Amino acid sequence: MRLALAKTVSVALCLLLLGLLDAEALEADTSLAIETGKLVTSFMNPPADSGAPAISGMSVAIGRAGTLLYADGFGSASPGRPATARTIYMVGSITKQFTAAALLRLIDKGASIRGRSETIKLDTPVADILDAAHDWQLEGGPPITISNLLSMTSNLPNYTRRPPRDLDPWGAVPARQLLTAIKGYRPSGYPGSFEYSNTSYFLLSEIMEQLAVAGSTRSYHQILEDEIFVRLGLSDTGFRADPHIAAGLATPHYGRRPRFFQPDWLKGSGDVASTVIDIFKWNSELMAGNALSAGMRAVMFSDSGRVDAWTYYGAGWFVSHKDEVDRYFHSGTVSGYTSFNLIVQPKNSDWVSVVLLADSDGVQDIDVLAEHIAQLVRAH
Repeated sequence: MRLALAKTVSVALCLLLLGLLDAEALEADTSLAIETGKLVTSFMNPPADSGAPAISGMSVAIGRAGTLLYADGFGSASPGRPATARTIYMVGSITKQFTAAALLRLIDKGASIRGRSETIKLDTPVADILDAAHDWQLEGGPPITISNLLSMTSNLPNYTRRPPRDLDPWGAVPARQLLTAIKGYRPSGYPGSFEYSNTSYFLLSEIMEQLAVAGSTRSYHQILEDEIFVRLGLSDTGFRADPHIAAGLATPHYGRRPRFFQPDWLKGSGDVASTVIDIFKWNSELMAGNALSAGMRAVMFSDSGRVDAWTYYGAGWFVSHKDEVDRYFHSGTVSGYTSFNLIVQPKNSDWVSVVLLADSDGVQDIDVLAEHIAQLVRAH
């Protein structure tokens, strides 16, 4: 316990010096940090009879109303390198939050389809932008729109569940080839009902590259860098091809032979890498109104695609309303990594954020761990 306390205080002092921790919160949150550490350590090392594998490395960041209360790493990021709050992980489907935000920014900035004058809107049909989409409209049905893609209500099949024929899930695939293959898909029903699909967010990344702002077009990677990562100061967030990201990336641990790991399989839907510090900063900037305009933030957190009685899909976030508490969350799992991002907004108190990143794929109940930690924060 003394070693755990010493580590907690040391980490807290480092965060204080970096300007990431409120000085007044240092003493009060020591017990919170210790309790959080116990939960994470226990989660990473389950009983032998549970059947769950141990997790090599994991990082956590927790905060309230934009103030970081505690951030740390547990285990190893790679042999001889301990996991820290600055360890970089692939964040899987948390990528969708950045893809959605970047596109919403372009719409706010009056982006137009390349070579045309008309600006795009949420209700712009995808077929107006991508030729591949002309075959997706069911006879007599409404067109698939940008809003349908954002809210997972396009009803297009999930290509990572049913990969296009003749494309190798274990190899690389150019985005243009993947888009051509998806052209053969057909919606499973009228747009409007929720069906989680990585296809939708891959298509959003392709749409962004067809849009011009002030006559200029950019790649998907450059748009996310400009509109989100650099603008919000997410200095350790980016893509695996970036040497800085690659150097800090935790070593992945695979539950099975890695699929959809090569470019461009997860473009737009699961190809971003980040740290718990940066994801917490993203949450804070979003909640503070700095990441998006008020109108576009409302789109992100909207009750658009109905998932179940309590849960909806907005744009890159699942949204639930229960017992006078709003929850905004998303999990992520790609080969070698698992992630979870949670914002809890009680009706009459400050919002709480929990970010968890792990270097193993298929980690079960990471959402339960996040909820337990959020309850600790709310109780302190």
